[in-house]
Amino acid sequence: MRQIRTLVRKEVLDILRDKKTLVMMIVVPVLLYPLIIIGMSLLFTMILRSEEDVVHTVGYSAEYQDVAGALQELYEQNEEELDGLLSFVPEKAGEESVKEGADAWLEISQNKRGVRHVTVLYTSSDQASYSAGQTMEELLGMYRDQLLEENLHAEGLSEDFLHPVEWELEDQAAVSESFGMDIGGSIGMILIVTILLGAVYPAIDATAGEKERGTLETLLTLPVTNFQMILSKFISVSLFACVTAVLSLLSLGGSVLFLMFGLSPELAEELQGFSFSAVLRALPLFVAALLVTALLVTALCMCFCLFARSFKEANNYVTPVLLVVMFASMSAMLPSVELDGRTALIPVVNISLMVKQILAQKPETGLILVSIVVNLFYSIALIWILARLYNSEDVLFSDGFHGLRLFQRRSEIRRGTVPGIGDLIISITALLLLLLYVGSAVSVRDAFAGTIVNQLLILAVPLLVVWYMRSDVRTLYSLQRPSVLTCAGGLILYAGTYLLGLASGMALMRLLPESLQNLENAFAPITVQSLPLLILVIAVLPAVGEELLFRGFLFGSLREHFSGRKGKPERCVWAALISGLVFAAFHMSLLKLLPTFLLGAGFAVIVWKGGSICVTMALHFLNNMISVVGMKDPEALGRVLPFLAKESYSAAEMAGMTAGGALLIAAGYALLRRESAKRSQGSPEKV
Repeated sequence: MRQIRTLVRKEVLDILRDKKTLVMMIVVPVLLYPLIIIGMSLLFTMILRSEEDVVHTVGYSAEYQDVAGALQELYEQNEEELDGLLSFVPEKAGEESVKEGADAWLEISQNKRGVRHVTVLYTSSDQASYSAGQTMEELLGMYRDQLLEENLHAEGLSEDFLHPVEWELEDQAAVSESFGMDIGGSIGMILIVTILLGAVYPAIDATAGEKERGTLETLLTLPVTNFQMILSKFISVSLFACVTAVLSLLSLGGSVLFLMFGLSPELAEELQGFSFSAVLRALPLFVAALLVTALLVTALCMCFCLFARSFKEANNYVTPVLLVVMFASMSAMLPSVELDGRTALIPVVNISLMVKQILAQKPETGLILVSIVVNLFYSIALIWILARLYNSEDVLFSDGFHGLRLFQRRSEIRRGTVPGIGDLIISITALLLLLLYVGSAVSVRDAFAGTIVNQLLILAVPLLVVWYMRSDVRTLYSLQRPSVLTCAGGLILYAGTYLLGLASGMALMRLLPESLQNLENAFAPITVQSLPLLILVIAVLPAVGEELLFRGFLFGSLREHFSGRKGKPERCVWAALISGLVFAAFHMSLLKLLPTFLLGAGFAVIVWKGGSICVTMALHFLNNMISVVGMKDPEALGRVLPFLAKESYSAAEMAGMTAGGALLIAAGYALLRRESAKRSQGSPEKV
């Protein structure tokens, strides 16, 4: 701890020398919030007050003096009730200047039944003209009511004749509660984004800044462990992020209070029921949640910035993080999204919703504590990942995006080149954009055709990249004839991951029942196709295309990057986990996220230890074939595999599936390891 304290002191002094950090930590929360909230409120108030004394000109043709005169008389009687000041100016024949200079113009006509029709011509892009149009709308409503009352009186009727039923809506929510719900989402988003901005620059300086200044190698020679080094950096950056969180809370809270009770006494009177004591009671939890959020965003930023070699490159890496966190914090601005048992498990989103709940004076201590624990758990996990990354020379001294070869001429690329990390990121991102735009555009017109287009894109893009980079297709894609041991071990391991995925999927169905309905609705237009066509599109094409993409192109490149040059095959587990995570993300379903991740990681292990992608292609076909039969003819599937046809499972059955799945995975992995050991002693036959 003495060494860590010394390192923290050094990191804090380094960060304080950076003026950008001081600006983002002090100037933004302390000065920017009052400037935005109070300054903009004063500006709007001045604009509205200046508009109150402006007289807007309303022109009309002199031949309709009767209607215009009645409107002018009615305006003079109700001038105080209307929002704007009007001046009616008639235009005689040949006087075009009145119509051109008027803020609004009245076009008056009469139909065959004798009903007058008044059209108010105005320009919404001109503030004076817009105000005149709005005031005329109010005045014409009064004029209609006046004529209606006169006509009813002439017929000896009362207004009850037109209104046989009366009703009213009574809002049971207090004004203070509505106020908290309205501003809570915005305040939560502002606080989270400010904390993120306060952590970005120190995180960049503590990681990429060391590389750019050339001091990283010197630091690594100190008599401290890499974990102590990165922990001291994390503590230093987190300290500044926490200070930013507290300053933001004080500045934002003070600005809102000053606005409520200093500039707007009417608002303060309406909010007399707002209980500040309830907010103050939740303040400790509120502050704790913000501090945990600061730890989370700090670890997240440092994980991304660690790959960069310069300050500029780190800014490029951390920009997607800013966007993701910003959009996640905006979830509280949606009126239908509230803090519950499910949203409390989503990091950043739960904190933003918690702020809205506290300001609405409906704090639920249990959900708030769950949100804090969840964010703390994610923070610890990210810190662990950060420590592992900092302990890797491949990460600390990697080329990052400098190693991109996709933008080189093909003639300059050596044969057998393996795509680098930058090439993978560019390729996967480009494929994802194609699926979102091209595939979605086709799916809107024909869901089945969209599925075909998506699978063809998944097959074509990685093959095109591999061809351009002149990679060794057989080695990268593990195109080798599988042995009997590989087939047996792969099948057993797949059965185990299938059981684990089934159990986790059932658990997620209980938490996300609407996701199951959305999934069924998405597949409903596809199931009308014939069974052979469904097998071809949903079973055969994904078995080939998705395996070549995720277990060939992605996993093969990551495996070579992580372990090929350093002779550390045990690090292939990271390649398997990353490829499985990307595989799950491509399916874009919360309900299928964990089962698909388990399946993708298991398939990667089969390719890694078994040495052949042919096995995972066959297993992928089998997996999708079961799904196709279940969608098209669930009764037939129930007769063959009755346990798959059940709509729900008991806790004992799910525990049994979990235990059985774990045992099968262990047994399959043992067979695959034996095959891997045998293969390392000889040369496998290529296909």
